[in-house]
Amino acid sequence: MITKDNLEMILEHNKTHLPKIKKAMDRIYSLGDPLAHVKPLDFIKTYLYEHANVLQFPIQNADYGGLVYYYNGDYYVHINTAQPRIYENFMWAHEFYHFFFDRDKIKNPDQNFIMIDHIYDEKERLPNLFASEFLINDFVLERSFQFLETAHMKQSLPEKIMRLISIFQIPYKALVVKLAQNELITINEAKNALDYDYRNRIPHDIDKSFFEPSYTINISGFDELYEKAKGLMYEEDLQSIKKSYDKLYEQVLASVRDQRGTKG
Repeated sequence: MITKDNLEMILEHNKTHLPKIKKAMDRIYSLGDPLAHVKPLDFIKTYLYEHANVLQFPIQNADYGGLVYYYNGDYYVHINTAQPRIYENFMWAHEFYHFFFDRDKIKNPDQNFIMIDHIYDEKERLPNLFASEFLINDFVLERSFQFLETAHMKQSLPEKIMRLISIFQIPYKALVVKLAQNELITINEAKNALDYDYRNRIPHDIDKSFFEPSYTINISGFDELYEKAKGLMYEEDLQSIKKSYDKLYEQVLASVRDQRGTKG
């Protein structure tokens, strides 16, 4: 978790790792896909759907955002859709970094690519920094922030950062860190803004769905695996797996219905 106490250390770590991340981004841009420049999140989702088995379903665990793993010749990416969309978007980029740049490591069964908040661990610091750099265009950030400084002059810094969320659709603290990293605000300003209770102070003209979970369920990759398994397994075993899957799917649907019902 990013706090006032570790903010300066995080910025120092980011400064150290930034050249490596810039090279990583150049490697992605060299693929020649226009989406990478104009709609980076769409690029990430499209690329993962094209090159991995993407699974989306909600898990009620605040510490779990996603996972990349390798099994039997295939890569799998899971995104937890029980988290607010701004965190889900950040997680797409975080897991993309693991998938794209840690492919060989992922094949090692001893490697754990669940997002756990070891704030200074390079294994997590790099994908987090990548997510911020790739999803936040420096020019758009500076231009947008300068506009907010004049158009919303009377608003506090946290209120202006809230408006940046509607532009970049990523977590509040990620924007605070990026603003300080780019020297658009001072470290002291960033520290003072970090603990702002933005969840309970969302401006009326900002789309509140950014702060709510999507509860998306996408486990269609099972159908492809099922087809692959035909002819390679005994029919009884195959049908047993299919029944287990159908039962799990119904449980996930029921859980989502309950969650949405609770949310009103």
